[in-house]
Amino acid sequence: MRKVAITGIGLSTPLGASMQSFASALLGAESAVHPFETRYSGMVAGARVAEDPAAPCSRHELALADRLSQLAMLAAGRALDDAGLAGGSPLLAGAGLFVGNGSGPSHSVAEAYAALAESGRMPALALLRCMHNAPASHVSIRYGIRGPSHAYAAACASASVAIGEALRSIRHGYTDIALVGGSESPFGDGVLKAWDGLRVLAPVDRDGNTPGCRPFARQRNGIVLGEGAAFFVLEAHEHALARKAHVHGYLAGYGASSDARHFTEPDTAGQVAAMRAALQDSGLAPKDIGYVNAHGTGTKTGDAVEARSITQVFSECEQPLVSSTKAAHGHLLGASGAIELAACMAVLEHGLVPPGLNLDEPDPECDLNHVGGRAKRLDKPCAVLSNSFAFGGSNACLVVSPAEH
Repeated sequence: MRKVAITGIGLSTPLGASMQSFASALLGAESAVHPFETRYSGMVAGARVAEDPAAPCSRHELALADRLSQLAMLAAGRALDDAGLAGGSPLLAGAGLFVGNGSGPSHSVAEAYAALAESGRMPALALLRCMHNAPASHVSIRYGIRGPSHAYAAACASASVAIGEALRSIRHGYTDIALVGGSESPFGDGVLKAWDGLRVLAPVDRDGNTPGCRPFARQRNGIVLGEGAAFFVLEAHEHALARKAHVHGYLAGYGASSDARHFTEPDTAGQVAAMRAALQDSGLAPKDIGYVNAHGTGTKTGDAVEARSITQVFSECEQPLVSSTKAAHGHLLGASGAIELAACMAVLEHGLVPPGLNLDEPDPECDLNHVGGRAKRLDKPCAVLSNSFAFGGSNACLVVSPAEH
């Protein structure tokens, strides 16, 4: 079975546009969560990308690309640059493209239906702007990626599923190289109002103050949405060696499962199955995992169930360090598995585990080996596990291991 190396990382996130700035903010206990005013939902807390993803777009791209696709193109290009692969490179002719997103092009959908309600007509290019596979299509066209192109929609597990399926594709010899990741921009009027309607968003008071996202805390009270994109270049190990590519680490394992139980209430059995499948796929034992990047969204039920699942998987060894980074960068929904894989890569590079922000008082029901409010150094290099657990009962987990030096 072929080893799969990670040779490129590209970001456009609320915490920065490079791995250096992202890791510095994440490990430095910074948060990009801020309250802002919305059209229909009042004041909400969220984490938004500061840079303008439309700036590098051509006139033709701007006519067709929602903010979701603009973020994807930006991060994808940075991943290719980091891997030493220019757009249009012959090496990309047979490369695969695997992209996850959950909400779709929320801004274009909102604009299209607003126009319909007002005038009875849709914008001429609405259909093309609102395709769920638009981010993958835009990335393929801009960078000349001619291999198989797949768009995955599994709610908050979308990017992790996309990355995991790319791992399988390379292992099984369907392609030697793949560009993978996720993009999300859920702040279109309709999607944001739909989340508001579920009553799961962290509150903002009349003065614009918010407790933010508080994963595993006793006083946790909701999700904080975020936007952004994270992409990676995956390569068969021998392919990366042949072109003397820098290896950031290895994508070692992937596991997926379905709860088959409830749309919004997660299930311990399903989560445990996904984590154990990822470990088995990696050939590692629970004791080999030094850190778990938890899905931890800050909801009462979700965090408690995940805590029980993690405890069960690691019941026969020392509990790994655990934190959720969503308090820092928000919940990127379908792209959360991608930005949190970037967080795991920061752990491998720096040997530091991201803090669990806003965890002043851990919930006794979430009895884990919490990192706390400051980054903690790992005792030794180790593999890390990233969890993505979605509405609808879709679960996906990834295992990454350090580069060989």
